[in-house]
Amino acid sequence: MRFLIRFAPVACALCCVTATAQIPSTPITIAPPNAEQFAKLCANTADPADCGKKIEAQQIGRAGAVVKRAGNLLAVTVPGEPPFLFEDKPGEAGPNLSFYAYHAPSDAVVLYRAQADKLDFVLVQRGGGTTSPSTTELPNEPFFNTDGRFFVTVDFCGEGCENRLSVWRFERRGPARERVFVPRTPWTDAGVTWGAPRRLIVEYTEGGKNASLNLDLGDPRWTVLLP
Repeated sequence: MRFLIRFAPVACALCCVTATAQIPSTPITIAPPNAEQFAKLCANTADPADCGKKIEAQQIGRAGAVVKRAGNLLAVTVPGEPPFLFEDKPGEAGPNLSFYAYHAPSDAVVLYRAQADKLDFVLVQRGGGTTSPSTTELPNEPFFNTDGRFFVTVDFCGEGCENRLSVWRFERRGPARERVFVPRTPWTDAGVTWGAPRRLIVEYTEGGKNASLNLDLGDPRWTVLLP
């Protein structure tokens, strides 16, 4: 769903990106904050939106020409297209969007979105000449594999989560869920890393106990959504 404003006539600082010695011609990956960095940045923030802005302040200096901020407007540049513009709304309800990370192999910008106490993410796939620019709402932070073809979201909690693991595949029209994994017994928490381009290492909590599993993308326990 496109919920953003997309048009060209805004402040020149957002629309006209010029190459300088400080801005690399080829964007580089900007990793998201790790758990320790996230906790430190958000330790004394007023609300989730404030947390997002603290993260953005640290990240955006390395974003070069990919992302620009001017007041309440955040612009994600798109090669050969007008920028995607996201406008923060006043008040706690928001939404307020902040730059979170950039993954160069998939040319994907990750935005942190705060709406009152609800947190989720928005992925902007810039295109890079191989795909059409697109935006995709995500339930949680995306974790990209090394070749840039897939990412995974993991969203487990006691209440208000999807309670499933999802692998997303980049398509020309934008990312699409390729397969999902739902455990037989509910998990109260989970985390994930890529052990290989097509293999996940999942750390989870089930019945108050911590455990882990290796989950290859060919494992029959997945529900496959796309061929």
